[in-house]
Amino acid sequence: GGQYVPGEERRETFRGIIMPIGHKDLVRAEIGTFTQYSQKIYTNGYALKVGGKIYDPASGMHYTVKQELGYGSLHPMKRYLIEAKGE
Repeated sequence: GGQYVPGEERRETFRGIIMPIGHKDLVRAEIGTFTQYSQKIYTNGYALKVGGKIYDPASGMHYTVKQELGYGSLHPMKRYLIEAKGE
């Protein structure tokens, strides 16, 4: 049961860099984790939620956060696997 309640879109601005997936990422990946639309994003400490949506105004692309990738604990940088949705 339950009732559908429409939500509101909320956008938060943060800085990050979107990069292609490299061979080192593929070695550490679980089988079937990556697709041709997969990329990775680095943020300077800004936490993203798995399943969350990202919009890149520079390219006009939409992405979905698929998983958090470890990056160590010596600095605040965070790294995530994302998948392009495009428009």
